[in-house]
Amino acid sequence: MSSRPAYSVVIPCYGSGKWISTLVDSISDVMSQLSHEIVLVNDFSPDEVTWPAIEQLARTRPNIVGIDLAKNSGQFASLMCGLAAAKGDFVITMDDDFQHPPEEIPKLIEAMGPQTDVIIGAYDEKRHGNMRNLGTRLMDRIYRTAYDKPRDLKMGSFRLLRRPVVESMLSFGTVRPVPGALILQSTSRIKNVPVAHRPRGEGTSGYSLRRLIGSTLDNIVNASTGPLRLISGLGFFSAALALIVLAYYLIRAIVTDRSVPGFSTTVLLITFFGGATLLAIGVLGEYVVRLVIEAGRPPMYAVRSKVGQDVADDDV
Repeated sequence: MSSRPAYSVVIPCYGSGKWISTLVDSISDVMSQLSHEIVLVNDFSPDEVTWPAIEQLARTRPNIVGIDLAKNSGQFASLMCGLAAAKGDFVITMDDDFQHPPEEIPKLIEAMGPQTDVIIGAYDEKRHGNMRNLGTRLMDRIYRTAYDKPRDLKMGSFRLLRRPVVESMLSFGTVRPVPGALILQSTSRIKNVPVAHRPRGEGTSGYSLRRLIGSTLDNIVNASTGPLRLISGLGFFSAALALIVLAYYLIRAIVTDRSVPGFSTTVLLITFFGGATLLAIGVLGEYVVRLVIEAGRPPMYAVRSKVGQDVADDDV
């Protein structure tokens, strides 16, 4: 294989050792006429078969690269690790659970035109659970607000990227990457192509409710200063409301010449301003935590070992 293949297929892997060789065989069959490599990143799978399966593939096939992470870093960081190792002029990203059918890869390739930088597979019918679909809709709203994403553009993890977009994504260097946001910040030349979306064949999703909430927070806080502007507007609104209430009771006290008990009003105002203050502190706290993390510059991921004939020591 040449030093730079035409295509790299990057797959974050988590607990997929029992079927990863079948997936690799399917991809190899589909791309047999194209110069390509397959980069498999094991995100510290809890089983004892995923990394040995990847290692075996990488040692026996010249176009397979295996990377074993020292700790669980999440799908997004694992993907960025794979992008850093990929050498292709075009990079395909996909999941390891067969929900992205390998036979749909040619559709991505055929849709890539000279004026297009990214092709994203748009599912004809999504096979995710209700919670995952709800999160997708929320992310779509965030991307439209923060990055002016076109309403009809569908985001997803089954993609084809040009090399300059990959380099741009890697240049951000954030500790908690959000690939969709990085793509939207790197180019506006993005198109969708309809693809099939299969039900998950084996295993269970690694996205728990906690991870979905964390991913949502990352998208909101990392992608935009909107929450800060929101609480700033809330502060101005609260101050204006307080002045209006103060003026009302001051005028009422002067005109009627009697004291106003105002117990209920006091309780309501304390509750409102107390809640608004706690909300503001919470939002600021999310930003401060991320600033502290970014300032410390911890690694996005830690590579334990790499296997593959084309992997150099400084590739990742």
